[in-house]
Amino acid sequence: MSLNLHLGEAFGLLMKTKTYLVYRAVIFALVAAAMTAALLFVALIGWVFGGGAAAVFFIIALAGSGWGMRLLKEYVLYMLQAGHIALVVELADRGTLPAGANQTEWARARVTEYFKEVSVLALIDQLVKGIIGALNRTVFSVMTILPIPGLDGVAKVAQKVVDFSLTYVDEAIIGHAFRTRNENVYEAARHGILLYCQIWKSLLKNAVALTLLSYIFTAAAFVVFLVPLGALALVLPASWGGVKFVLFLMALVLAVNSKWILFDPLAATATVLTFLRETEGLEPDPTWDARILAASDKFRELCDKAREKARELVQPEPEPAPALAETPAE
Repeated sequence: MSLNLHLGEAFGLLMKTKTYLVYRAVIFALVAAAMTAALLFVALIGWVFGGGAAAVFFIIALAGSGWGMRLLKEYVLYMLQAGHIALVVELADRGTLPAGANQTEWARARVTEYFKEVSVLALIDQLVKGIIGALNRTVFSVMTILPIPGLDGVAKVAQKVVDFSLTYVDEAIIGHAFRTRNENVYEAARHGILLYCQIWKSLLKNAVALTLLSYIFTAAAFVVFLVPLGALALVLPASWGGVKFVLFLMALVLAVNSKWILFDPLAATATVLTFLRETEGLEPDPTWDARILAASDKFRELCDKAREKARELVQPEPEPAPALAETPAE
């Protein structure tokens, strides 16, 4: 099965949605600045109090950065990424937004219309990621998309690469939810997972290829940043070993943030396009329900949420209480 990563079309769509790329760049530039400041402070701690104190503060800063990234993802990035996916799907399917529509306002309205609040979006994202991960570990054989004869021992490594690629696959499922215009986003996500099972090889092969490309991009960016920072490290005194190590870490931080800013939007858009093209005219096959239920408890939770939402949508709105007639003054 040949690869068709849709990179050219994805790049064209990104150029049409530059506003969201700017938002993303600003957010991750601030993240990079915060991480860099923390690393510089680690160097200062090491210079004043020694390497042991610097190591302790580095561990604290590392834990704090993980907590901060989770908050950023749950309260900012989910909505930002969903809005961008909504734009990509609309432009891919229809070529343009409604006349006079502002990209940011239109995308925000679409996200809030279907997902209501970020907690619903985050829940669906986590459920989808868990379901797809379980399917890839139990139902599908990842080695069939990474056919390397005689290297069965690398299966665990291959599985890790596949797991990392899920960040692109779950965004494709979210894109399907926007495409269906189904108010029951849980049911739309269920349909998306059924469709994934029907086209999993082509979609996952593309996602894995994009993940490997992301590693190459990050390594190249690391070298680019390492050159000037390494030159700076060379002119520092030999006794400043801690500062030199911090400069090395700064190159890594900048490389990873460059991937988040530049490569991830392209890869996510390409994966969404692959899903849209591969599922064009394809109906979800309900015979997959039983197999997925056997593989993932999270799929059962998603189905329960879909049924609850369906009941909520068919319930008539309560009629307003009749106004009390005014008693005439005696």
